[in-house]
Amino acid sequence: MAADGENGVAAGEEQFRLLADHAPVLIWRADTSKACDFFNKPWLDFTGRGLEQELGFGWAEGVHPEDFDRCIEIFTTAFDARQDFTMDYRLRRHDGTWRWVLDNGRPFFVQGAFAGYFGSCIDVTDMKAALEERRPALEEREVLLQELQHRVKNNAQSTTAVLRLHASRSSNPEVAERLHSAAERVHAAALVQDRLFQLPSFTRVDLGEQLAAAANSAIGRAGDGVALKIEHGASISVSVTQAMPLALAVRKLVSNAAKHAFPNGMKGQVSLSMQPREESLAEVTVADDGVGMPAHFRASGVTPPEPRRGALGLELTARLLQQVGGSLTVTTGSGTAVSLTFPIR
Repeated sequence: MAADGENGVAAGEEQFRLLADHAPVLIWRADTSKACDFFNKPWLDFTGRGLEQELGFGWAEGVHPEDFDRCIEIFTTAFDARQDFTMDYRLRRHDGTWRWVLDNGRPFFVQGAFAGYFGSCIDVTDMKAALEERRPALEEREVLLQELQHRVKNNAQSTTAVLRLHASRSSNPEVAERLHSAAERVHAAALVQDRLFQLPSFTRVDLGEQLAAAANSAIGRAGDGVALKIEHGASISVSVTQAMPLALAVRKLVSNAAKHAFPNGMKGQVSLSMQPREESLAEVTVADDGVGMPAHFRASGVTPPEPRRGALGLELTARLLQQVGGSLTVTTGSGTAVSLTFPIR
């Protein structure tokens, strides 16, 4: 029986070596003393050294002197903690050139007992070279984006100040109101852009967090009589380019609700809810328990006869929704609810 067991172990080891030697990566194995007891054929072909030269700690002779201390420290620290590790370092190839390799190590256990580490390396020299070639262009792009953000922010502040100045000097209340409204829209756009502009366009963000920030910013200008309630279920992740128009739309809707739904000092509540729908759709609803819109008001954007929150705000919201391929639904009666439905991208 003992002989059969030994034969089985030997057969398993032979099969492991066969598989490792045909793997398209450099593979190593270390025992519990940190000494390496196996390297596959691709590793030996890469270094051009014999197995006996690499065993134990011989492999470290091929590590670049500038990377040696860091490499050994990462290896021993992870080994002592029985943790996975990932590191890159330069390893000397058989032709004498230094090549960057990405080394991933992981502990393994046999019947619950620590048995050593398995590791694999891939040559990432060409990838690192390509990244280095692109680095100056990326750094230049970052500088330009920062400059653009600075200019947009300054221009928005200047525009807002000019609009407010003209509003304060206007003798026509209607003109003054429209100028104040325009200044508020520019200010709102600047706040949202300043928050999201700092993120790369490919970044995905938590929509709930961005919309909550936009809603809180809008309600903060409404006074103490209007409360904000925010509800959202599962997290909704969207791109920055999608989050920006949605945040602007929500800020406009919350601002309009706080401003127009509660006349004559009336107290009330504005709610913001977010939830995913079927087929990769999501719905955001801004609702209030205020006086509601006139019964004959249509969501198409026809201006109601009273100076009630209406056409202009919803037209702007609809245009923002067009940027994300969404649609708008208005329900009014005892209070008003505006629902924005859009695909998650």
